[in-house]
Amino acid sequence: MKRGAILLMAGLITLSLGCGQPEEPKKPVTSGEMKQKLGEAAKTTQDYLAQQQEKYLKQAQERLNELDKQISELKQQAEKQTGDLKTKLEEQAATLQKQADAAKARLAGLKAASGEAWQKLKAGIDEALSELEKGSRQSESGTKKP
Repeated sequence: MKRGAILLMAGLITLSLGCGQPEEPKKPVTSGEMKQKLGEAAKTTQDYLAQQQEKYLKQAQERLNELDKQISELKQQAEKQTGDLKTKLEEQAATLQKQADAAKARLAGLKAASGEAWQKLKAGIDEALSELEKGSRQSESGTKKP
């Protein structure tokens, strides 16, 4: 009996929900409307990607600027040293400078790239900056006095 009452209530609820206002027929979409909406979506996507590229380029440039400062500091430390330590620091600074120059060249190429090429170059710059930062940290740890 309880089960029957529950089924009856469920049926009434289902009927009452289904008896609402009838759905309005959907207006057919024209090819002109479709082209317009696709154009708007493409423009929005293009704008978003441009913003992301600009943001990335700014961050990469800031990282390079910081690394340039660290390389300059390493060069200054080398000037104050003598003998093997001076030679070692100069070599480290030269290696880091070459890496920084390569990263700057890649960054310049990235500014002109688009689409898939941009993604590939971005990955290369990320790798180059990571290696440069790693080298800079190693140089810093090697020059600190105990």
